[in-house]
Amino acid sequence: MTFLSTYWFLLFFLLPVIAFYQYRQRRKDAVLFSNVLLFKGTKKTWRQHFLFIPPLCFYFGMILFIIALARPQMERVNQRQNREGIGIQMLIDISSSMDMSIRYGNKDDSRMEVAKKVVEEFVMGNGEELEGRPDDLIGIITFARYADTVCPMTLSHKVLVNLVRELQINDRLNEDGTGYGDAAVLAAARLKDLENRDAEDNVTSKIIVLLTDGENNCGLHLPLQAAALAKEWGIRIYTISLHNPPDAKIVKTKKGEFLTSQARSDSDKILSKMAEMTGGIFRTAYDFDSLQAVYKKIDSLEKSKMKAVNYIDKDEAFAIFALIGIFLLLIQNLLTATIFRMAP
Repeated sequence: MTFLSTYWFLLFFLLPVIAFYQYRQRRKDAVLFSNVLLFKGTKKTWRQHFLFIPPLCFYFGMILFIIALARPQMERVNQRQNREGIGIQMLIDISSSMDMSIRYGNKDDSRMEVAKKVVEEFVMGNGEELEGRPDDLIGIITFARYADTVCPMTLSHKVLVNLVRELQINDRLNEDGTGYGDAAVLAAARLKDLENRDAEDNVTSKIIVLLTDGENNCGLHLPLQAAALAKEWGIRIYTISLHNPPDAKIVKTKKGEFLTSQARSDSDKILSKMAEMTGGIFRTAYDFDSLQAVYKKIDSLEKSKMKAVNYIDKDEAFAIFALIGIFLLLIQNLLTATIFRMAP
């Protein structure tokens, strides 16, 4: 226990003065007798035996009042975990080529469905290697010919995951294409805007995770222009390129089976350059396991910071002292007005 206003303790010096004054008053009110031997053999009454109680209540009450004035406080040492999250914009390709099949466990599924599953595990965790990103602000942007914000940056990850589950491959021919340059610029602008948000977001770093399976073939901004802008704003870009397996000869889609070329495009070079310029990494993936491994790598590189802060809570404790003091004074007044009442 600590006291906020200790100077009130100086009042303790007044108590002996009051006691001395009351003692002098009692001597003035005494009845004079020529010889105290006249009272020899007279027994004290029970009231005389307990005459000390009213003044005792008075002085203890005064002591408690002085302690209450000094503002006693109870201290509790607590610990708070300050978490410093990361701003993450996740870019997901929804162009028609994402309908191609890749391996998912013991079956084949579309690139789109596999990507949605891995993104969900990255955000929420899978109970194994991925712990989820509970302290990070995460947003979702999809792109084909045009980039669209599906979910603004949020800590409500359950809502975000539900929106990811509802993602569909673009089926409009006039909007098909792959414009991840525009998507990266939009994502960088969203992350830059975090600087104007409340400080409680506590974002220490900003990253873009770009997943695509094709070349940038439309849009107003080139990928390297987007990377230069992200670099200027201190944003890292992690790029992931989905490929067919090295031994694949035929690609399956809902529209049928097609022969695939094993030749690599220049897209990987551009994606690699984007990552290199901004301090991120570039990886390729062929199936669910390899794609999951890429997100695990990003998860291990971008960790939220946690700092333990000790602080002291102080609770005012004067009330209990004041209440007991009032109670004692009430008892003192009650006793002096009844059983210990003095004759006028």
